[in-house]
Amino acid sequence: MTSAEAPALAPTTSAQRIQALDIARGIALFGIFMVNIQLMVQPLSYLMEGGGSGEGPLAAIFHYITRIFFESKSYPLFSMLFGMGLIMMYDRAKARGRMFAPTYIRRLFLLLLFGMSHAFLVWYGDILIYYAIFGFCIMWFAPLRPKTMLIIGASLMVLAALWVCLIAGLGAMFNQGAQPPMSGIENATFSDLMDGLKEGKIQAGPMDPAWSDAETDAMRNGPYMTAVAMRALSWVSGVFFWVGFSGVFLHVPAMFLLGGAIMRGGVMNNPNSPWPRRFILLALLVGLPGAIISVLMSELSEPNSTVMTLSMAVTHVTGPFISMGYIGIAVWLARSKAGLWIVGAIASAGRMALTNYLCQSLFIAAFAQHWGAAQFGEVTRVGMVVLVVSVYVFQLAFSTFWLNLFTMGPFEYLWRTATYLRFPKLLKTG
Repeated sequence: MTSAEAPALAPTTSAQRIQALDIARGIALFGIFMVNIQLMVQPLSYLMEGGGSGEGPLAAIFHYITRIFFESKSYPLFSMLFGMGLIMMYDRAKARGRMFAPTYIRRLFLLLLFGMSHAFLVWYGDILIYYAIFGFCIMWFAPLRPKTMLIIGASLMVLAALWVCLIAGLGAMFNQGAQPPMSGIENATFSDLMDGLKEGKIQAGPMDPAWSDAETDAMRNGPYMTAVAMRALSWVSGVFFWVGFSGVFLHVPAMFLLGGAIMRGGVMNNPNSPWPRRFILLALLVGLPGAIISVLMSELSEPNSTVMTLSMAVTHVTGPFISMGYIGIAVWLARSKAGLWIVGAIASAGRMALTNYLCQSLFIAAFAQHWGAAQFGEVTRVGMVVLVVSVYVFQLAFSTFWLNLFTMGPFEYLWRTATYLRFPKLLKTG
């Protein structure tokens, strides 16, 4: 059969979906929301200054729960799931005798547009931009066997940890662990921040109180274009630290490939696979101790110290085991055929993962930013958890309601329409 005669690629139907994948996406949505909320309602310095752990015992508990179970575990989980989606799309294209690359490149391009709009118009901490860019690099690995993908992915994961160690070594060698002097600028606005950066008065970046004041003023008071400019500056800072300094440019592609190996190895759809149970065991024996050690290293060390930097290397290596544990739990829930409403609701939220991810930012922006309730900088750690749980429970209920009427979420519909150059069925009939 020639490519022209082969059946056209189309979105996955409800009957073709793997429920464990949707459950895992639903779990990832909650975890990444618990991490993101901190920077949706507080300036960048909030995390660097303890993340609200000093606000009381309950706040401290939530702080450490987030750090141990979700921080640097949720984005690897989402990344693994993204890699699984890549393999599913490639295998479907191959089975139908269709070209994979053009369709997938369109998919990534649309994801990039979603990410850029999200980052600069709503919240700078978007991850979709990186997925689109790294996805283009990794898509060419899709034909590989699972063992080969596993080896390359594990190698990139170790390289990410070694990169962080290199950064820590260079910092110690050139005494870069010392805190740069603060500017002393009080009640700074965005204009003051820009002037301070140009004149070299602000050397500590987001740790300088002037940066925090300017970010809080821009988010809480606007105007909108000032808030956009502040988001752009924060995004650039995030690229420098999160992607470059911390080695995420190696770690995210590694997670893509590990997810691809898991999917192609049959873990998600083989009812006899022992690996889901092994994932849970590895999470308990390797991931959890590693997370605790990493948190202790960073919490008990000085800011910007070599030990704090090395804690990221520990997280790069051990954190993905907790992510795989969540995958194991998702597969176990899908296999158990549990009739609990909550399991089905989590799967429904996972089916609308793109819509729910973007809407989490929209909901919190309406609460925190100047065009809404303007509560930026005022939300405590306990308040953040209340917001996350409230929005997530609403999304569980809404996703269930929506998918009783429609086949996919609204952003998924836009994404798949542009990807496949056709209008997929949206309204359920019969």
